Amino acid sequence: MLYFVRHGESESNLNKTFAGSQVDALLTEKGREQARETAQVIINSGIKFDRIISSPLKRAYETAEIINESLNLNVIVDMRIIEYDMGDLSGQLNNGINSHQLIASKNAEDIIFFKNRIVSFLKDMEDKEEFILIVAHAGIARMIESIQKDLDITLFYDLEAPKNAELLFIQK
Repeated sequence: MLYFVRHGESESNLNKTFAGSQVDALLTEKGREQARETAQVIINSGIKFDRIISSPLKRAYETAEIINESLNLNVIVDMRIIEYDMGDLSGQLNNGINSHQLIASKNAEDIIFFKNRIVSFLKDMEDKEEFILIVAHAGIARMIESIQKDLDITLFYDLEAPKNAELLFIQK
């Protein structure tokens, strides 16, 4: 079973700027508190996770580590779930940008490559008889939703982002 948590509030979230994979934004104190609250939600749910897999970016990894303080597992890093590379939009204000503008940004990650790395990750997870917690980013969640619902991947960014540190069920 796969569950997903978006990282807690980061400095980039607070400043309303794109972080992507190029800006390794840190969690805010609110983001750390959100991660602690999510750990409590997990404990209260009775879900017994076998593994935590995190993006290597600090905002996701720190969220995973805070959650893990209550679960006592090893946090495993997987580069395939690093956030989408937004190219030259990284560090810029994220007001009013749609999917087409995002993926057309100079030096942005190729959308097919992005999809394929997420598909590769999900395929590796699908045969596992484990409860796995993925801690990553809104772009990863949006692409997973696009893949699962067979949506136009070029519109992934137009999907609603999960809330910071929200626990979501994504796959059996």
